[in-house]
Amino acid sequence: MNDNFAERSVIGALLIDMNCMQLIYNDLRPEMFTDTMLRNVYTEVVKAYDVGKQLSVVNLSQSLESSTYTREMVINELKGCMDTAITTQHIRNYADVMIKDYKSLRLKQIISQIKPLPDNIDSQMGMLINKLEALMESKKSNANILKDIVEQNCDQYFKENGDSKLLTGFNKLDDITGGLEGGDVIILGARPAVGKSAFVSQIVISMAKQKKKIGFYNLEMADKQIYERFLSNESGIGVTRIRRAKDFLGDEKDRFNSANKVLSELNIMISSGTKSVGEIRNECRHMELDCIVIDYLQLLKSDIRYQNRASEVGAISKAIKSLAMELNIPVIALSQLNRISEMKDTKEPSMSELREAGDIEQDASIIMLMWNLDNDNREKKALKVDKNRQGELGTVVFNFNGNEMRFIESEETIKQVMDGFKPVKISTPFD
Repeated sequence: MNDNFAERSVIGALLIDMNCMQLIYNDLRPEMFTDTMLRNVYTEVVKAYDVGKQLSVVNLSQSLESSTYTREMVINELKGCMDTAITTQHIRNYADVMIKDYKSLRLKQIISQIKPLPDNIDSQMGMLINKLEALMESKKSNANILKDIVEQNCDQYFKENGDSKLLTGFNKLDDITGGLEGGDVIILGARPAVGKSAFVSQIVISMAKQKKKIGFYNLEMADKQIYERFLSNESGIGVTRIRRAKDFLGDEKDRFNSANKVLSELNIMISSGTKSVGEIRNECRHMELDCIVIDYLQLLKSDIRYQNRASEVGAISKAIKSLAMELNIPVIALSQLNRISEMKDTKEPSMSELREAGDIEQDASIIMLMWNLDNDNREKKALKVDKNRQGELGTVVFNFNGNEMRFIESEETIKQVMDGFKPVKISTPFD
């Protein structure tokens, strides 16, 4: 029996029948595999199981083929695993062997890291107990000594580090927010038809052009409609023309083809239709996304039934925060506003107008609110950062081309725009 017999048996059993994953799903984690290839195989199998997808040896060999492993190497290893397992009957026993081996190794590592110091002994003992209890329950300990946190992070500051923050592509907005970080929940609130979906679509494209992998959950539009918005934004051809034109005019064909080429190369995962946060989590947990965008929060289903809508939205808000923290990526969620702002002369909204607002206000790291500066001129929008847990507050004016679904930052202030909207008084003989 070789050192990896239990690992090969687990993989072999899963290849024979993926349904036996339910016997080990909650306890066996990828890091418990000592063999790198088998760890990667198990990760791919878990990904497929989460979304109800069946995998074959051919599928896995295609996914795992790399400069390290040729397709033939992977296929031979997988066939060997199936020969080792023979049956799925003992998968739980093999998983238990792996879990115990992992705990034994981790216990040695934890103990070897302890260097008792008299002036800090109680804290060290507390941390040791915390880690041992987490190990007993096969969980990861989230508690860390400040000294370790300092050593892990102190070298990341006061130097160029472009990849640490995710940028929206709007320079003024990025200057205010300082960029988006893992664990952030960013709420973008606006009244219907103000343009929040178009705005966030432009952010999605910009992030993807930065070589980021984005999960875009649009709960109110079909995939085709999202594609048309992306295409219009990228090509500069109006959405209405894209939908209705019978033939190309001028350079439209070149712009159309060029935009499709660009969009085809972007790493954007689009999912349409109603979903719960739990379903989003299951789809995303192994995708290694850089950001998740949800359009919009009030259309999310709850995983549990609640007596009233406010409690339900509160639970959804907390689930989104938990998702951002677990995956360590920013989550941008759009939200409807109630009608109060429409009754104001300025039309400027506030955080309290977020529909079912209480928990959303509390859980969000950043809250941005968008509105039309004048109902008769919907090309002028304002966006204010009304909450920013780690940075500044501020307002940006945008010019909006509704036909091309494109926002452009303006140098104007709100006052300048509003002064421009004031009617000019014409003198008459009666003045």
